[in-house]
Amino acid sequence: MSAIKDGRLPVELNGKEYHLLFSLNALDEMQERFGGYDNLDKAFDSSNPQMIKDLRWLLTLLINEGMEEGQEQLTELQVGKMIHLGNLQQIKDAIFSAFAYSVNGGEEKEEPEEAEDTEEGNTAAVQEQ
Repeated sequence: MSAIKDGRLPVELNGKEYHLLFSLNALDEMQERFGGYDNLDKAFDSSNPQMIKDLRWLLTLLINEGMEEGQEQLTELQVGKMIHLGNLQQIKDAIFSAFAYSVNGGEEKEEPEEAEDTEEGNTAAVQEQ
């Protein structure tokens, strides 16, 4: 039997390490707010008028879900102070990475094999010989 990993992805914000966790609680809240986790990319699309609020809300949720028992929960205003235009894209990337990390059971996603073009013009995976 293998060990079950906790699925938390470490991230550093303002020099402090936090852990993002897409727990079932977080997925349930996302479903209520966005209509499902498959709408995560739409929530962070620049055409979404609530994008900034959604980003702050979700980052707060994921940080709080990733905290150890007994740690003081952060507010959206506290988390909002950690986000600025200089790290906005990094925050989005971290949220998507945390989602992928949790989907993979707390394992780093392996890099896909390089692809090469075949004579027919299709792309095929490079196989090691």
